[in-house]
Parts: sequence; structure tokens; C-alpha cells
Amino acid sequence: MKKYGLIVLVFTVFFSLMSMTVSAETDAERLDRLEGEIKDLKKKQATTENVLSKTESILSKTESVWSKYNMRLYGRIKFDLNYDTAEFKYNDFVAAVKEDASNDSVNFNPRDTRFGFEASHTDGNWTANGRFEIDFYGTNAGNNLIPRMRVGYIDLANNSSGTSLRAGQDWIPVAQQNPATIDFGVLTAAGNLWWRVPQVTLRQELGDVELLLSAMKHRRIDTEEEERMPWALARVAYNFGDGNLVALGGGYQSNEYGQTGKDIDRSLAALELKLNLGPVLLKAEGFWGDALDKDFLRYEMGVNDSDPNNPKEIESIGGFISLTANATDDITVSAGYGIDDPKNDDMKTMRGTLGDRQFTRNDMAFVNSWYKITKGVKVGAEVMYVNTERFDKTDEGMRYTLSTFYNF
Repeated sequence: MKKYGLIVLVFTVFFSLMSMTVSAETDAERLDRLEGEIKDLKKKQATTENVLSKTESILSKTESVWSKYNMRLYGRIKFDLNYDTAEFKYNDFVAAVKEDASNDSVNFNPRDTRFGFEASHTDGNWTANGRFEIDFYGTNAGNNLIPRMRVGYIDLANNSSGTSLRAGQDWIPVAQQNPATIDFGVLTAAGNLWWRVPQVTLRQELGDVELLLSAMKHRRIDTEEEERMPWALARVAYNFGDGNLVALGGGYQSNEYGQTGKDIDRSLAALELKLNLGPVLLKAEGFWGDALDKDFLRYEMGVNDSDPNNPKEIESIGGFISLTANATDDITVSAGYGIDDPKNDDMKTMRGTLGDRQFTRNDMAFVNSWYKITKGVKVGAEVMYVNTERFDKTDEGMRYTLSTFYNF
């Protein structure tokens, strides 16, 4: 028994020593593994700190851009429902009545929806402003409405001298008034000269007087064009408090007409008036011009080219008046009238060949009202009468409009 006890004791001691050796080896391996994991964690921590540092730097730069510049997003959503008693040139907005076209029709028109972006900043005496704006008029295929650029310009103003320079596409710098129509056309072809044209315009403020000089020209479409000289324009405006204004502007342009070898001299004089008469705002404009057409949205109305070898400038006079009153805090009412009257003698050789956009006289009258539902939402209704003369032939029509408008 002593022999067997001794054997058991020896084996017990042996296995205990082996167990201690194994346990020691396992602890050593565990220590190595823990040290490795700590190293890995330190590497991951360094990587994470690096990523966070870069992210913070990017966010800091982004924040500095938005804080450095004053930025503004704006726009409107507008939907017009039209009922026409006759056919009008341009369909979605009114110009002239088409000849012998008495078909009545209904139009659902969302194209006067707009979106714009503006950024500005001041650096010392200089303030810079950049702006672009789009809508859904212009050329479109079928019902796929394509955005077009309305305005896109850079403006740089010196705050101490009152001098500013604008380069890009903007509203024409003369004949700046527009009537208060719901219709997008704002009396197009009925006394209101307007368009948005690429230009370089210099303005100088002298107290209540603003002086303006501008060079204006549509973008070249064909490199074979002979039109090299832009419109040279000037305007003097006197502001006499509460938004009241009177201005006189004009311009001149001379270029070869097509490939005829004959120069066409274009000229313009325009008088503007804006008066706050208590609760009523009056805007009016009158013009005289020679060969005014595409630059002032009077397409096909500037030159009599019935004789291709001897094109002739068409003289024209016109103007409009527009009155707007606040009936209540939520209701505004507007009414107005406009006329475009080209010289008949300049159009005689075009007798019998006048197109839908051509006439010897065009009159429009309108009355409308807006009702504000919320701060940004209003609904409106308008009645517009159009009378178009082509020598001894007269066509007339009515447009009735219901409109919804969300401004933001």
C-alpha cells in the first residue's frame, strides 16, 4: 500500500507541476494577446481621431462659407386656369388676337413657377451680389416643361461712391415699369416694353437722382450674324420719396439687316412714372421708337421687310397705365390699359401679309383682384380684353383667368 501511495503522490506532484507550467504559458500568451489588442485599439483610436479632425475641418470650412456670404433661396408656385373666347398669339400669355380665329378654349398653365438663388457679401466699401432665377417658359417639347434662365448676373457696388456695375442677363435697363396684370405677358404688344437681355450696366447715384449707362445685346445664335453693335442705352431717374419716381430713358443701335447690306437704325425714347397716391399705386409708361422688335419683346414689329432688298424701319408709339389699390389688408384690386400703335404708312406694303404677331394697332384692358389666404398663399381672378387691328380688319377676344399663387 505504501508503494501504491508513493506512486499516487509522485503522479499528483507531476501533474500539478505540469498544470502550473501550462497555466503559466497560458497567462503569458494571454498577456501578449492583450498587449496586441491594446496596440490595435490605440491605432484605431488614432485613426478615429484623424477622421474626426478632418470632418471637423470640413464642417468648419462649410460653416465659414455660409457665414461669410448672405445666401437666399426664393421662388413661387403659380397655376393659372384660362378661358379664352378667341385665339391669342403665344397661348400661355396674351399678345395679339389671331386673325379670324374665334375658337374658344380652356388652358391649365403652371409655367409661371419660378425658383431663384441669391448670394451677397460686403468687403470694405464693396458689396458684391450674384443672382440667378429660372422659370418654365421658353421652348418645350410636348408637355415636358424645360427650365430657362430668367436672370443671371453679377453686381458690384461701391458703397461710398454710389457707383455700381452689373454684368449678365437682367431686365432691360430702360422702360422699367410693368403693369399689375395676373397674366404673365404684362401687356406684351400693348404698350409695355420689357424683356430680359444680357447687358453691362453702370449706375451712379447722386442723391435722389440715378444715372445709368448700358450696353445690351441678345446672345449670338449664329456666327454668321451681321449684328455687331449692341444697344447703347441711357436713363435718368429722379426718386422723390415713398417710392415715387419719374424717369427718362432712350437708346440707339445700328446694324446690317440680315445679309441685305442695308443698315437698320433703331432708336428709342421712353418716359416712366410711378406714384404712391395714398392707397393707390400708379405706374405708367410711354414710348416712341423706330425699328423696335426682339430686344423689347416686339418680335416681327420692327422692320418692314416685304421688299427683302430694301427693309424699312417701322415707327411706333405706345404706352400703358396701371392702378393698384388695397381694398382691405387681404384684398388688392388692379386695373389698367395699354396700346401699341405702329405707323400705318410704314406697314402699308405688308397689307394682306400681316402675321399673328403683327398689327397696325393693339389695345388691352384688364381688371383683377388678389385675395390673401395666408402669408404666402393667395388666389386671384382677372378679366382681360384684347382688340387687334390689321388695317381695316379688327379681331377681339376675352381672357378670363383664375390663379393660385404660393410665394416663398
